[in-house]
Formats: sequence, C-alpha cells, structure tokens
Amino acid sequence: MRNLLITAAALLPLAIVGARALAADTPAPAAPPPGPGLELINQRCVFCHNTAQIFSERKPAAAWSATVEQMANRGAEVSPEEMKVIVDYLAKNYGAPTESAAAASAPQQH
Repeated sequence: MRNLLITAAALLPLAIVGARALAADTPAPAAPPPGPGLELINQRCVFCHNTAQIFSERKPAAAWSATVEQMANRGAEVSPEEMKVIVDYLAKNYGAPTESAAAASAPQQH
C-alpha cells in the first residue's frame, strides 16, 4: 500500500505537467455568436448541459429539432416558440452540412 502511495505521489507532478502541455496546445473554443437563441440556451439548457457540450455538436436542422423536442419531453421548460428560436440558432451556428450540400462540395469523379 505504501509503495502505491509513493508511486502515485511521484506520478502526480508528471500528470499536471502533461495536462498543462495539452492545454497549451489546444486552442480556446470560439465564443458562441450572440443572439436570442443563445440567451434561451443559457436560460433553459444549462441546468442539465454545459455550453461546451451543446456547442460541440454539429447537426442538421432536423436533428437539432429532434434533440430540442426530446429535451422538452424530458422536462426542459421551453415553449414551442422558444424551441423554434433555439433550433434556428443551433442550425445556423452549429449545423452540419446536409447530404446535398456535402455531395455538391465533394470532388467530381471523371
């Protein structure tokens, strides 16, 4: 047991140095764009989710709509009008390209 504690104490500084090095190499995430959708997310969603979790997702509008509806069904206090504002904000700022847009940007085979 004593050897385990000594080993853990010896490795702790290495873990701290490694974490600091990784943090230095990782760019800070961009601040989310302002807007009424962001205000609603901060008011309604952060009780269960942190914004980094929300804004790390990239989904098309239909998937954002399904996610917001699922959260409302689980108890998020959000009106249908607020849901639309949130979905529009997320789709605009954190949307994934649609299949047709992805196909259009793909290199053409000759």
